[in-house]
Amino acid sequence: MVVDFVLGAALVIMSTAALIIWLASVTRGLQATLVVGGVMTIAVLVLMAHAAMGVSLLECLQFGLVIALLVAPIIAISFADWRRTNC
Repeated sequence: MVVDFVLGAALVIMSTAALIIWLASVTRGLQATLVVGGVMTIAVLVLMAHAAMGVSLLECLQFGLVIALLVAPIIAISFADWRRTNC
């Protein structure tokens, strides 16, 4: 069961990377491309955890919220630092 999840996750990440590369060649906004790829990856991994491992969708969303609360300040600080160096 865990092996199926890991292999499926690897497949999702590789296909999302291919989609990001394709979107980068079609569009101009790198930030929009990364957001679309990130949202797709997270959504498919949540659905895979629900289907393959029997985790409820509410537990997946709660885990995603905890991860987002940990990662959001890091992204905000790096974005502010990047803007300070470029302006």
